[in-house]
Amino acid sequence: MEWLYKKSEAATTLLVILVIAFLIGWLVNVNQRECKRNSDCSSESYCGSDFSCHSYPTIQKTVVQYNLFWPAVVISIALVLAAWIFKNGEFRFRKEQKQAVEPKAEEKKPVEDVSEPYYKPNGNVRTP
Repeated sequence: MEWLYKKSEAATTLLVILVIAFLIGWLVNVNQRECKRNSDCSSESYCGSDFSCHSYPTIQKTVVQYNLFWPAVVISIALVLAAWIFKNGEFRFRKEQKQAVEPKAEEKKPVEDVSEPYYKPNGNVRTP
């Protein structure tokens, strides 16, 4: 059973060596970091996720200016034309079209007045 203890001691020793190597590597990595928080960097930079100081990006604000003069002119002209059409009922600047000439109807003779008054001159009242 002695050989069993020797194998377990070797495995334990190997495990301890691996843990110590891992801790040494981790400590070296931690010590090589430039910063841990923003206060470790200067006032114009911040601490990034890679633990190094980065300067703040400059953000340029783009101002978009719209020129709405020409659309307003087009809409105004359209409104004036619409008001003119509604007022006059037609376009006056169109070329006049020839209209068909209707033949004159025969002149009618005046009709005689055949109505009788409601009241007769002798005083009798007429009822409908």
